[in-house]
Amino acid sequence: MTAFEEYYGFMERFTAFYIEAQKCELEKFDALMSCELPRIQEAMNNYQSVIKKAQAYEEERIELCKKLGFENMAFSEVLRHFDDDEKTKLTEQKNRLTSIVKNIKYLNKRSMDFVNVQLGEIEQAASISAIYNTKGLADSHLSNSNLLNKSI
Repeated sequence: MTAFEEYYGFMERFTAFYIEAQKCELEKFDALMSCELPRIQEAMNNYQSVIKKAQAYEEERIELCKKLGFENMAFSEVLRHFDDDEKTKLTEQKNRLTSIVKNIKYLNKRSMDFVNVQLGEIEQAASISAIYNTKGLADSHLSNSNLLNKSI
């Protein structure tokens, strides 16, 4: 197997993984928007799995680059090791991967924005409501105390 075949093959699998990660990110966003706790929990569990797989792929990429003599090289430097046709194929693949990753980042940002808005609404509702102490009595010094941001 040539260096190109090995590198290109890995990049194909890497891109396919990120396509799946993009689907997972979209499901996470949809689950958050649904406000259905079981669906959110499942999406977050799947998301944790994707993160672990991404770390494994990154480790595999690093090992492959070491093996092929591309260690610590930028993509533009790696391209110098291939002919024009191979460079074109790899560049197209990299552009596709970059687009997918940008979309994942966008979806993640939208999810975070949604969560932050929801938390803001909860904090606002908590500051308006009476806060009760352990005896069940309204405790005025607890209201407006930003309870949701406290560490336990």
